[in-house]
Amino acid sequence: MRKVYLNYGWYFKEKFEEKDLVLNNYEGFIEVNLPHTNKEVPLNNFDQSISFFVSIYKKKVNIESLEKDNILVFEGVGHKADIYVNGHLVCSHYCGYTEFKVNLNEFGKVGENEIAVVCDSREVDQPPFGFVIDYLCFGGIYRDVYLDVLDKTHIEDYYFHHDYENIFVDYKLSSDEDALIEATIKNNHQEIKLSCKNGEELKTKLPKVDLWDVDNPNLYDLDLKVIVNGAAVDEIIDRVGFRYIKFTEHGFYLNGKHLKIRGLNRHQSYPYVGYAMPKSMQEDDANLLKNKLCLNAVRTSHYPQSIDFLNRCDELGLLVLEEFPGWQHIGDLAWQEKAVNNLKEMIIRDKNHPSIFLWGVRINESDDNHNFYAKTNEVAHTLDPYRPTGGIRCKKFSELLEDVYTFNDFICSNKGVSLHRKEQITETKKPYLITEYSGHMMPTKPFDREIRRTDVALLHASVLKEAANYDLVSGTFGWCFADYNTHLDFGSGDLICYHGVLDIFRNPKFSAYPYMTKSKEPFLEVTSNFNIGDHDGGYIRYFAVMTNCDKVEMYHDDFLVSTFDHLEGEFNGCFKVDDLIGNSLVELEKMTKEESDEAKAIIKELLDYDMIARDFIVEKYGFEKVNQCIGLFGKYVSNWGSHPTPYHFIGYKDGKKVIELTKGPQHLDHINIEVSSKVLHTKRSYDVTRITLEAIGNLGSRCDYAFDAFMVKTSDNLKVIGDNLIYLNSGIRSVYVKSLNKSGKGKVEFISSRFKPITVDLDIVED
Repeated sequence: MRKVYLNYGWYFKEKFEEKDLVLNNYEGFIEVNLPHTNKEVPLNNFDQSISFFVSIYKKKVNIESLEKDNILVFEGVGHKADIYVNGHLVCSHYCGYTEFKVNLNEFGKVGENEIAVVCDSREVDQPPFGFVIDYLCFGGIYRDVYLDVLDKTHIEDYYFHHDYENIFVDYKLSSDEDALIEATIKNNHQEIKLSCKNGEELKTKLPKVDLWDVDNPNLYDLDLKVIVNGAAVDEIIDRVGFRYIKFTEHGFYLNGKHLKIRGLNRHQSYPYVGYAMPKSMQEDDANLLKNKLCLNAVRTSHYPQSIDFLNRCDELGLLVLEEFPGWQHIGDLAWQEKAVNNLKEMIIRDKNHPSIFLWGVRINESDDNHNFYAKTNEVAHTLDPYRPTGGIRCKKFSELLEDVYTFNDFICSNKGVSLHRKEQITETKKPYLITEYSGHMMPTKPFDREIRRTDVALLHASVLKEAANYDLVSGTFGWCFADYNTHLDFGSGDLICYHGVLDIFRNPKFSAYPYMTKSKEPFLEVTSNFNIGDHDGGYIRYFAVMTNCDKVEMYHDDFLVSTFDHLEGEFNGCFKVDDLIGNSLVELEKMTKEESDEAKAIIKELLDYDMIARDFIVEKYGFEKVNQCIGLFGKYVSNWGSHPTPYHFIGYKDGKKVIELTKGPQHLDHINIEVSSKVLHTKRSYDVTRITLEAIGNLGSRCDYAFDAFMVKTSDNLKVIGDNLIYLNSGIRSVYVKSLNKSGKGKVEFISSRFKPITVDLDIVED
């Protein structure tokens, strides 16, 4: 019997004392459910050491028989875990990001057994700790715990793989007993069977199969059984995929087809609860990466992440670069030994995921260390000979022991150069992959001024466009998916790193738009609401259009100002617009094109000098012409003191109008509500849904500077994670709501001083 989840009914004490190990002593403990954070923290501006301490968890676990192996599995405990069974220390685990197992039998007994977990979330001497780290490492039993009750002869490890001729299922049994191993691999229309005796090779000829790729992530069910004396004594059910991956100097190939990798880096932390989020929210992040941001890859920076996240990547067709824990620092030999063990644990757990295409076997942005990295590459290639390795670095011409030269390229500056050429970074002929860009070069808050947010969106667009057209780079991973909590010496001084294309609640900034242009649905966004008071001198110097249309028309006061066409192709729909006058002077003022161009040049020169050098410009062009241009600026651009008229954008594909967008000064009209799921499933653990409130103006766009307050009330079977009093953050805010131990109907209500109460109905089911 595998995977009996034990997430409910744990007891937790925040400050561990030795007396807490006494059996049946629960003084000072509170009841909690997993996943659990050792300390809920404020959103920002808190003491970064608030969750760095030693705590303890306890739970009673029933053992029915010691003739079976009772294996307790911890998917993630941050960061050092000492496991006690009935008061006896049986295991110490040194990694907050990898799965580990404990056999309860040595100190267990039939009946009730007390499990204690002493959880040290301090930055102890193990990866990724030892120096500074640009992310907060939260503590607690923050992933699932389950019990495997197994026959003495059971599967300890297995690995599904194939070449162009054969399918293999490598296996390791817990004993050498005579047994039959059977595997069935099937989908809706195909079934493949394999069998062998224990100790023999389990393989068969490869028939024609449905391949897994980013557009058609075909998965097969794998049913692996151990049969002794005609009876099945163990069974594992998993999902696998058939696919061929290959890196060359000229790019990455999936199933023989060239694919430009287009991804982002993901941290696994969330507001308030750090790492502790259940299956639904792990899947929600994968959904956002694939379906909202339209990516084909993700890098798990800088550690292995939830099995639920990886499972969803398998389902969605989202390639994964997974790396072992670390950030710049390499410790002594004992530290390195722990890192190598972390790598082993990562590969053993995750090698059957078709989504994983590259192992990260070098501590992120660390210096060269020949012996250490020779070992990590050897371990990776021994445990998994069928995937390449990469090593994320930020220094040019560093030693390459991996199969792919992976590099963090932060040259991008919006000044005409977006990426280094490969020969500027490495002399190798091996494949080349960019694993970070942007990020700290232009950290951007949701409430920054439009021009700042526009610049970072254009920066992302420029990297994507250049990489798409550069043969020697296999692809790119931008930094990063969402804002995250970090240490005080990073970020913006409030313990948040504002590097994400989404905010910390997973809501899009302007920098998300270049990725969203790959949507299969018509997409059109403009990075301005045309409020002149948001720009120096009332002068909107430029904005950006982000679209997947092949033509966009821009209207002002029902007049066709400009037409942008021939936009088809990789990211050619992301461009800067620095002319708000367009054809207006020719069509409405009856100027010649030459007169119009000169007038616009004079206006630009006046504004670039902020009117200070007006005498110089008058001397250059003449008073009458300059005065006329000042009037034209007021009429066609700034509209000082007049009724504001919006800009209207129409997007076309293949000559057909497919999308429209109106932007301009507007007033707040209503609050739009979006819910990640209206059904919460509670059999395995509590569940969480993400509810998003967005302030929409009368023109249909987000009101960027809406900061309205809402009181959040819930029914007694639900609870808000974090604050019940929330504020919109630049017109948008999400709330995470969790289920409690009651099924049925649930309700969340948002109350403000401006709007009628908004109600969201949820169903909480145990299934």
